[in-house]
Amino acid sequence: MSGKIGIKDVAAAAGVSITTVSHALNGKGRLPTETRERVREIADRLGYRPNVNARNLAGGRTGLVALTVSQEPELAFQLGDFDYFASLIRYATTAALARGFALAALPPVADNEDVFHHLPLDGAIVVDPVPGDRSLDYLRSQRTPIVTTGRPVDVAAEEEEGYWIDNEHIEGMRSVLDHLAEVGAERIALVLPSYPASYVADMRRGYVEWCAARACEERIVMARDLTEPAGFEAARSLLDGPEPPDAIYASLDRLAIGALMAAETRGIEVPGALRVACCTDSYAARHAATPLTTLALNPEQIGEEAANMLIDLVEGVEPRPRHRFIPTKLLPRESTLGGTAVATGAA
Repeated sequence: MSGKIGIKDVAAAAGVSITTVSHALNGKGRLPTETRERVREIADRLGYRPNVNARNLAGGRTGLVALTVSQEPELAFQLGDFDYFASLIRYATTAALARGFALAALPPVADNEDVFHHLPLDGAIVVDPVPGDRSLDYLRSQRTPIVTTGRPVDVAAEEEEGYWIDNEHIEGMRSVLDHLAEVGAERIALVLPSYPASYVADMRRGYVEWCAARACEERIVMARDLTEPAGFEAARSLLDGPEPPDAIYASLDRLAIGALMAAETRGIEVPGALRVACCTDSYAARHAATPLTTLALNPEQIGEEAANMLIDLVEGVEPRPRHRFIPTKLLPRESTLGGTAVATGAA
């Protein structure tokens, strides 16, 4: 086709009525999910662009959604501190734009409460919600549509009633521990942040269950924050103990890099005497002095699905399913391979 694509062109290509196209793109009507998705795919393929401003005005919407990362005042960090957040935001923004919405990355309410009060938001994504989060409290009080990445842990019924995207953290934990055992590790320690998000609870549960099934001693150390120095301190406390671990799995790349530093200061060879792995893949993990084995969480897919789920809610379309798990992927690298290790396809 040449020239500007109109709604009639989309209807003809999809073999449906103009009304069906309008309902599919605007979230109206009672269309089967398959029909709605097929019409949207055809519209995207043809390059159809509706008049977004007119559509939003007609629907009483502003066309603005937000994304914020839940935080505790004692454990402040910036969005730019982690590749995970950057990827999630980038793909959520792209997905929102494809649906005719602008996405703004906002600080937590605790940092700037006026931002949330004065922006006319149609909906919001809250990343890794923690108990008592003021952003969530405010959004709920305004009856703003919300999707979380990570499950809310402060409302007992929220897991069933809310809308969220999450990783299979327990299964991911098992895959990492199985890998470490396969390459010869027998005393595997876990470094977690003192952070009440659902992923921390899931990682702890997966680790405890794995150790119990194998009659292994649990070795869990809580890091004071999410930085390399905190990882260094946590690893040092383990390595200086009477029976040091031969593997450390950290919940974040920065904590794992701190563990590498602690091993280096003590002359401990990685991966010879100690294997180190971490959850979340990043540039820093891939390019560490000893490239780190990581568990990739696929933030790109999480961001895209969270944005589409949120906009479905804003447009009055009930997302199905309401709760979605995104699989993880083990990426073995030098920090656990080499020496007596079994090479399993380093990436």
